Amino acid sequence: MLETLIPLVVNKSVEVVGILLEKFCKWVLSDTNTKSANNFLKMQILVLYLDWVLQKTPLKSLPEESEEHD
Repeated sequence: MLETLIPLVVNKSVEVVGILLEKFCKWVLSDTNTKSANNFLKMQILVLYLDWVLQKTPLKSLPEESEEHD
């Protein structure tokens, strides 16, 4: 009896994992998640570019702050 029960449990587990994996892939590749990931990637590229520009800009070329005395 145990010899037949183990393969049935394993087969059912494989089916359940397959169904869950299929649903997960559909969720990950949905339009909403794709657009969100695209916007996040664009924002990260912009932040990296700004960081690179600010690191390349020497402090001498930045405008000096004007001090106002009351």
